[in-house]
Amino acid sequence: MKHSIVKILMPFLISLGGILLDYWTTSIGLSMGFIEIHPEYHPLKALAIFWSAITVLVATLPRTRFWRMSINALAALPYLGAINNVLVIAGIFPGLPI
Repeated sequence: MKHSIVKILMPFLISLGGILLDYWTTSIGLSMGFIEIHPEYHPLKALAIFWSAITVLVATLPRTRFWRMSINALAALPYLGAINNVLVIAGIFPGLPI
């Protein structure tokens, strides 16, 4: 039973880590003078969106290894925002033009 609870909670924890890392790198970029391209961005909104999607998928998809890995892949998407932020801060990626 404990093992299945960990499987269910894993995508929520993965997305939480990615959103916190994205928010942290966004804060660093903002303190360096960069601007947020999305004026409505807020980590709690991102968390609500990801956790809502994960909840629906966990509740509706079959509990097979393929679907569990797919849900975890979706949960890892916030890490792309953090990677983008690091690349912009490091000067490797110029960011999106306004």
